[in-house]
Amino acid sequence: MKAGTQAILVAALLPLSVYAGMYGQPVLHLDSKTFKSVMATEHAAIVAFVAPWCGHCKALGPEYTAAAQSLSPLIPFYAVDCDDQINRGLCAQHGVKGFPTIKGFPKAGKGGSRDYTGERKRGPLAEYSKGLVPDRVKKLRIQGAVQPVIQKFLEEEQYMPRLLLIHPSTPSIPFMWKVLAHRLSSRIHFGFIRDTSSHDVLASLGIYDPADSTKDGVRVVAWKEGAERSEFIEYDGILKFNSLLEWLQSFVSGSPLPTPDLQQSQKRKHTKTDASSSRAGNAGEDAASVRKAKLEEAERRDKARREKVVTDTILHDQVEASAEQEKQASPVEEAPDALPEQSAEEEQAQALRHDDAPKPDPIPEDVPVQEGEESKSSGVVHEEL
Repeated sequence: MKAGTQAILVAALLPLSVYAGMYGQPVLHLDSKTFKSVMATEHAAIVAFVAPWCGHCKALGPEYTAAAQSLSPLIPFYAVDCDDQINRGLCAQHGVKGFPTIKGFPKAGKGGSRDYTGERKRGPLAEYSKGLVPDRVKKLRIQGAVQPVIQKFLEEEQYMPRLLLIHPSTPSIPFMWKVLAHRLSSRIHFGFIRDTSSHDVLASLGIYDPADSTKDGVRVVAWKEGAERSEFIEYDGILKFNSLLEWLQSFVSGSPLPTPDLQQSQKRKHTKTDASSSRAGNAGEDAASVRKAKLEEAERRDKARREKVVTDTILHDQVEASAEQEKQASPVEEAPDALPEQSAEEEQAQALRHDDAPKPDPIPEDVPVQEGEESKSSGVVHEEL
């Protein structure tokens, strides 16, 4: 690469580096092209429309990143640089008049957006984001015999597959289950039921084993459309969002189901008494651990690929723009010094909501960098069943 092209590329990337440094992983930085791509699938999402020179945007960075981390991978958090010429049309389309402007998209690009006007702290941001997910799960209640309750659920929405989460303890629908139901609401009828202390629900389906050392484990069972009560498939993978989503997408599409990673070995493992059985059990656990490690590595690679798509698109557009500038022999301007990142302080405190939300910055010609506020951590429980 010629020296002139290198200089132009470095100058082009420096503002991006300053902007990208404001928001860490798992926040994804979008432009007008990648925005349309990632928002094509229906899901709840949060988008911060920002500018690199905005002091309030810099102060938002650690809090926004922390909120994104607390809800990853259930609700994605995105950021758009409205100061970039390529994104100005997108920002105008969404009515951005000041920075930062934070919007919630309950259905991603398939519906409208909602302005976030709350406190710019991780706790309120996370709670607002969770509120974007509607409750599309049918909650079953046991009042007497179990079988009629299950049968009634199966007779609902018979034109689509049915999916039931059987939980041994919690009376509330887990948030991860609500997110899955929101993602697949047009393809699967989701249900939730709390089992009895004597495991009546599992027993009614013929999957309760009193010899199971972890009999209180969570179970997920699925029925194809029109299937009878006994014609179900039990999910045997780990109870993580990406694993469940992949399995369910294969289930509804008729594709081969992903190979079970852990076979819920901790849930299916029986008590062994003789030495040979013990050795066989240990070998099975070792194999299960290997499968689990492979799945986690696959999830990590998949996440990296998604982030790389966004990054590659941005870099590709910048390289093309740089090459065009070189052809036109335009002078290379000296890049401004990078602004320092503002990190979040690690201290625990309660996330309080305030009626007086900070107003967005107007868009002045010269904006001084303002110091950020102290950040507080919030304990948001997310990827659990």
